[in-house]
Amino acid sequence: MEINEKVVRDLKKKFDIEMDKREAEIVEHWKKELELIYKKRYENLSSMQIDIKNLMNRMNNRVAMVSRMVKEGV
Repeated sequence: MEINEKVVRDLKKKFDIEMDKREAEIVEHWKKELELIYKKRYENLSSMQIDIKNLMNRMNNRVAMVSRMVKEGV
């Protein structure tokens, strides 16, 4: 069974559009998280550093989870 080249190109284009849309949603999510930290009034620098560190940990956890899913083929 052969797949028409036009069908393959159309599927690839749809896939690329969907991936770009998802990437934009992900970036927007983390931007909002960072904006919350930016807008918060901190009494000292160490409080802000703790919030930034917590955000970085959450991002690292998400990267690890997604990487694991990719390796497992989920």
